[in-house]
Amino acid sequence: MSKRRRSLPLAPTRYTPAVLEGIADGERAALAPSLAARTEASAVAAAGAALARAEALEQAAVMAEPPDRPIACRAGCSTCCVSKVLVMAPEVLRIAAHLRASRSEAEIAALLDRVRAADAATRGLSRLERAEARVPCPLLDERGACSVHAVRPIVCAGWSSLDAAACERHFAAPDAVPTAPMHRPSYEVANAVLAGLGWAAKERGLDAAPLELIAALRIALERPNAGARWLARLPVFAAARDAEWQEARRREASSRRGA
Repeated sequence: MSKRRRSLPLAPTRYTPAVLEGIADGERAALAPSLAARTEASAVAAAGAALARAEALEQAAVMAEPPDRPIACRAGCSTCCVSKVLVMAPEVLRIAAHLRASRSEAEIAALLDRVRAADAATRGLSRLERAEARVPCPLLDERGACSVHAVRPIVCAGWSSLDAAACERHFAAPDAVPTAPMHRPSYEVANAVLAGLGWAAKERGLDAAPLELIAALRIALERPNAGARWLARLPVFAAARDAEWQEARRREASSRRGA
């Protein structure tokens, strides 16, 4: 795996680590009862509540710390939709449930073919390698818009570029051109909510490892019982655990032991 890593140009913010930890802890407490119910419907509801909370906190962050220019992300702007996206299991279960409820069997089959192709082309790639591969998210529609926007991952909701042209330049040459400037508070609070969702799942003894979206969605669509197996604490999403994230956690643990 490549050792090259991308960095985000994030400006200082009043959303300090302590504040963000408080947000994550609050979401852990709020989402824990839904996950304690141990039904797929309650896990899907937890993911929906987390996304709604992330969106509300992002709006509050924009009001508290207005960006120096408007957030550039718009429907149909899919420049960044070649990025690696990490999700928690309840999020991918929610997306799969939405797809099954809103699409025909033929549409699901066609989508699954696209998901499998994207997974095969990107499996095991680092963030930088994924951006360089420029494999579009199979959930984009023919206009380049997110076809599951209402149930999109929290990470996608938190992405808040301030310069669409800079995004295009970066994704044209991700190893040579810096990432576009972002509204840091929006990005940080969304990730704090995602951490809270994972924290709540971990407390219930559930697999809370970050999953690569496309690999996890392939599993969820191929296995209608994926939610039941996840709730039974079986490693149904093991193949979708992000190796890059796991490697980073191992390095951190090793560094702490050596300190």
